[in-house]
Amino acid sequence: MSSLLLKQRWKVATADNDIVTGLARETGIPEGLATFLVLRGITDPDQALEHLTPRLSQLSDPFVMADMDSALERIRAAISAGEKIGIFGDYDADGVTASALLYLFFQEIGVKTEVYTPHRENDGYGLNRTGIDRLGKQGCSLIITVDCGITALEEVKYAREQGIDVIITDHHEPGSCLPEAVAVLDPKRGDCAFPFKHLAGVGVAFCLVRALRTLLHREGFFTDETPAPNLKKYLDIVALGTVSDVVPLLGDNRILVSSGLEVATVGARPGISALKSVSSVSGTVSSMHLAFRLGPRINAAGRMDHAGTAFRLLVTDDEKEAMARARELEAFNTQRQAEERLILRDALAMVQDMGSQDAYVLASDKWRKGVVGIVASRIMEKVARPVVLLSVDGDEAVGSGRAPEELDLYSLLSGCRECLERFGGHRAAAGMKLSVSNISRFQQMLAEISSAKVREVGFVPSLSLDARVTVEQLVHPSFAETYQQLEPFGPGYRAPLFALHGFRVRHVRTMGKGHLKVILEPVNNGSSSNHMPSVSGVEIVGWGHGDKADLPWEELEVACEPGINVWNGRRTLQLKLKDARKLES
Repeated sequence: MSSLLLKQRWKVATADNDIVTGLARETGIPEGLATFLVLRGITDPDQALEHLTPRLSQLSDPFVMADMDSALERIRAAISAGEKIGIFGDYDADGVTASALLYLFFQEIGVKTEVYTPHRENDGYGLNRTGIDRLGKQGCSLIITVDCGITALEEVKYAREQGIDVIITDHHEPGSCLPEAVAVLDPKRGDCAFPFKHLAGVGVAFCLVRALRTLLHREGFFTDETPAPNLKKYLDIVALGTVSDVVPLLGDNRILVSSGLEVATVGARPGISALKSVSSVSGTVSSMHLAFRLGPRINAAGRMDHAGTAFRLLVTDDEKEAMARARELEAFNTQRQAEERLILRDALAMVQDMGSQDAYVLASDKWRKGVVGIVASRIMEKVARPVVLLSVDGDEAVGSGRAPEELDLYSLLSGCRECLERFGGHRAAAGMKLSVSNISRFQQMLAEISSAKVREVGFVPSLSLDARVTVEQLVHPSFAETYQQLEPFGPGYRAPLFALHGFRVRHVRTMGKGHLKVILEPVNNGSSSNHMPSVSGVEIVGWGHGDKADLPWEELEVACEPGINVWNGRRTLQLKLKDARKLES
């Protein structure tokens, strides 16, 4: 049965009832949220309690990462010899934050560095000869890459020919061969024992910093004049890069982001404070603030001009400079939004002309390279199929793709490698470069491979819900308390989505510019027949659904996402309407 708002079928997940009941009983977690945890693979009471209280002491040991010893040995030698270390980053938020992290750490311990951030339009993605030459001329005999380099075989070879050693830190999928670098740190290496495989680039860089700090501490490097840095103060940057790169917010990522949000909330770093100001973020900083307010402004620099502006924002200790840089990013972001709207309009028209496809490859010589990835994500959400947008420049096309979580985009592109000059990325997002003459063939191959994968996984666009709940369950004090401990939510760890049924409507009204607010309460609330105390209602908000006020709400089942609303210092549970359908018998 299709729903009223999304026109999709609902798929309510099923979890082992005995495991859910046992987990709820042992931990005191409400059953609806216990179901959510079980569906996320968290079934043991100790594991659940650890999940609710993430601590930095739970982070995986960085020393077990493949090649970590070699990386530390080379960096330690560079420090002892007074060598200047080059940092080669990337132009997105992950790369910029990783560059800032290494720069600030080395600066604090007195190591000279130079940072090279490539230009998206002029340099393209990844380690390149221009950057290697620039860092070499600046006196760098060692280059550390961040968020790139895992497939840079020829570039690493070129650096060695120039007498420059390279340490790779990356998190993208490696190719069949690794670069012949001094060390290659990437948890996705097949021979890497690091247990958590889904770090962002900044997360891998933080592992290097953690290990290096420990090594230097053991060797007595730190003194009263050069004290050991407190690494927690860097976690606002780490959290920003991690959330912005759309990696799963589980395991080590969850720990890093949870602590990083605390640091970002305090806002001691001038750049983060200024960015919050121009982004209208105040009070407690959430992962959603990083994903939709701060992160896009960091990314806007590399998309519209040069990511160096974002880098300087993050590393400055001058409040006036930080505000000036933040305002630059705000202007870039406004420009980015305007271009995004134009590209989205054109791309949606192409999709409509193409009709139903198992994958979409769209190309234009009017699209800016830095914006096509965002639009690909927007279109993917609408068509629920892999989408690639290509920016054409002469005989060359450079683009970005996105895929639903059920499909692995990197694997799909691997099957199309004969059409591509180069590609890289991960499961959900990837970039590629190809000849314009191969675009048609690429479209055909990607559609064929996607069709086969869709049949294999049985993927049908639908609304996936975690459990059915009642108003009584939602208004219980323990629900809101536990729900706050489940945050932060994000990719790979989406917020719970519940089917709410069996309620009475206390109040319905429209608010603002076409939004809906409905107050729900239990059907038997205040009934004297069962001698139960009156239960307060719960508020559900439908953004953009003010025209649905006249629906027969008491005859419906609603799909809703819980959230914590803060108003005048008071935190209350508020539901966000996602969909509605007629109540099944």
